[in-house]
Amino acid sequence: MTPSIDQTNGISRLPSPIRVEVPGETLEDVVAAFHLARAEVASLFAAIGLDPSKTRETARALGINRGLAWRISRMVRESDPAAAASDVPGTASMARLFNACRERGVSESALAATAAAFTRFESALSACTGDRKTLAMLMANLSTAHDRSETEKARRTLFEGACGVWGVQAQTRFVTVFLYPSASDPTMLDAGHVTGYVGFRRLSSKPWPLSYEAVHKSTGEAERFVKEPLDPVGFTEGQLQLIKAFCSPTTPDIEVVTSNEYKRFELAAGPVGNQGLTTCVFGTRLRSIYPRYSDTPNTAGFMVILTTPTERVLFDFFVHRDLGNAPVRTHLLDRLSHLYGNIESEFERQSLPLAEQARQLPRGAAGTMCHYIPWYTKLIEFVTERIGHDVNEFTGSRFEMNYPPISTTLSRRIDLHPQP
Repeated sequence: MTPSIDQTNGISRLPSPIRVEVPGETLEDVVAAFHLARAEVASLFAAIGLDPSKTRETARALGINRGLAWRISRMVRESDPAAAASDVPGTASMARLFNACRERGVSESALAATAAAFTRFESALSACTGDRKTLAMLMANLSTAHDRSETEKARRTLFEGACGVWGVQAQTRFVTVFLYPSASDPTMLDAGHVTGYVGFRRLSSKPWPLSYEAVHKSTGEAERFVKEPLDPVGFTEGQLQLIKAFCSPTTPDIEVVTSNEYKRFELAAGPVGNQGLTTCVFGTRLRSIYPRYSDTPNTAGFMVILTTPTERVLFDFFVHRDLGNAPVRTHLLDRLSHLYGNIESEFERQSLPLAEQARQLPRGAAGTMCHYIPWYTKLIEFVTERIGHDVNEFTGSRFEMNYPPISTTLSRRIDLHPQP
């Protein structure tokens, strides 16, 4: 039920959330409701043109106190519900936010959708834990956060130095993979594969590789594969590789260079600094890329070569429900002292230690929201439509790292098992 919105003394007020004791509400339901509310709040920020990372500017622009601005913006920024769910504002605070948004032109339909999401969160919270204090204690037990300040500080220093040495930098490097049984041959696996950069810029005018393409066996040998563009508009391979609706400029100049078993998709030389700021998204469907079953130890996985100084990396891996509850293993492979080779039996020895841990994404498209890629949920919807599967058919796992070290490869994979 979508609540009505009344005006009293100049402040928009929502009815008190209906605290229905719904049997079966679990902590997972609370987390899912949190992410739905989080996605709706992010849409309000987008509608007004606010940056959720700037609390003071948000408070000033909306005319609300900094405490409320901080709690609201933290909801959008914090992808780990264990860190933020217990700080979700209450009904009166949300009424002040809605009134401020209305005064700045946000539509009533958008406000109603956000209000409904918050009512859903309050209902799930009431049925599961009863209050925010108890939720905070439960969430604390869910948190997998580690003290990463020192290692992240070292990686940031490396990032800053690498920007000066190589003359490039980027805000975000991301990879998104959907793995599912092939419709034409259920003993094989297809994949939807999307990768790219947000906020890439040159500090010197030169071409730069944005994506590498190759498929290897577990023993390291390259093998042939079949790919199809997710956005089949264009004439060259570089153009066909792009998902243009999410690129800026719409059709960046991509040159394809083949070197041994790899293809490099390079952004052509161009202007430096903000004048050449580029967001580039590549997307393909890979047909029968892996066998679904294996009688000997084998995996199905994907990798991203990290050669560009980047503020953060995001790697989402979605596994279809027909493949069972397959855990996704993550490795950060050293490619400075282990320069060559993709032999899986050596990955443990080549791996760098990881304080960061992957986390399972909530159900539905709203659970994929990423505040530093505002259009990411729309990209997920675009990709799942093109591969012919609903996002709810998949279990998603997300790995994030700030200032990932270059000369590494980030690998995520699942184990293959014998056919039942």
